[in-house]
Amino acid sequence: MKKTFVILSVIFLLPFYTVAQKWKNQQILFGAGVTNFFGDLGGGNSTGRPGPADLNMAATRPALFFGYRYEFNNVFKLRSNLTWGILSGDDKYTDEPYRNGRNLNFRSGIVELNLLGEFYLVKNKRSNLYRLRGVNDRGFYGIEAYLFGGIGVMYFNPKAKYDGKWVALQPIGTEGQGLEGEDDKYNRVTVTMPYGIGFQKVLSRFFTVGIEASMRMTFTDYIDDVSGTYYGRDNLMNAKLAAGASMAEAERAAHLSDPNIFHKTPEIGTSRNNQLVGEKRGDPSNNDAFFTVMLTVSKKIQTKRRSRAKF
Repeated sequence: MKKTFVILSVIFLLPFYTVAQKWKNQQILFGAGVTNFFGDLGGGNSTGRPGPADLNMAATRPALFFGYRYEFNNVFKLRSNLTWGILSGDDKYTDEPYRNGRNLNFRSGIVELNLLGEFYLVKNKRSNLYRLRGVNDRGFYGIEAYLFGGIGVMYFNPKAKYDGKWVALQPIGTEGQGLEGEDDKYNRVTVTMPYGIGFQKVLSRFFTVGIEASMRMTFTDYIDDVSGTYYGRDNLMNAKLAAGASMAEAERAAHLSDPNIFHKTPEIGTSRNNQLVGEKRGDPSNNDAFFTVMLTVSKKIQTKRRSRAKF
């Protein structure tokens, strides 16, 4: 897992290293903003829907990024970001009976490295950028607009609160993962596909400020640790005990897999010895996604001019 992350990191950063000396218009970027998660947990007050249609503002959490950009021409720029953020979801925030009764929650720190192409729809004019005396053309008031998209790799680690502490869920295998006859535990590294739109205001020859809105599609349904069916609290506890776990560890695993408060409610499923077995826990047909809104500041890297050879 770690080896995959390192290899992809080298692939993403290699283009910048090889052309850094060739392209003079280079920038460093900083950003701060918020995330909102779209997955199986939490969501709106109706049955689950993919993407922004299931937005729940209570799940909003912070995010930061650091980036490097260089410009090929007035239309296309290439950029790489290292992003940190928190994703969160909690069934208590939705009034939809099934999801609220399921009573699951999670949070996960994320670290993402991506490579993006930026395509400029509105580009600031050079006369405005350098503020030449006597030139009145202000372009589009110094505003630049661009679309961007690319590919990334992200690490995540979902946790849920138990007895006042946040507990990592992937090692537990809350849907029976890792037990005999069941699926392997999911990978906590996934490929992402970021895309979005940005606007930036040119402040001077070296500084710009802006705002970006971005959607992240992923290739996993386990950012929130929920995807398939209930394994059963008693079944999971017994399996953990058989594998050598202590009673406290087995009880914790059982509770985190199914803290459901409406076991006898017909719309959720049939009660079997006070536990749900084989009933729907999540929706594996839609992978998880998340949304970010970032305020950005970029600074042009000043490069020294090479002096001419003296003969």
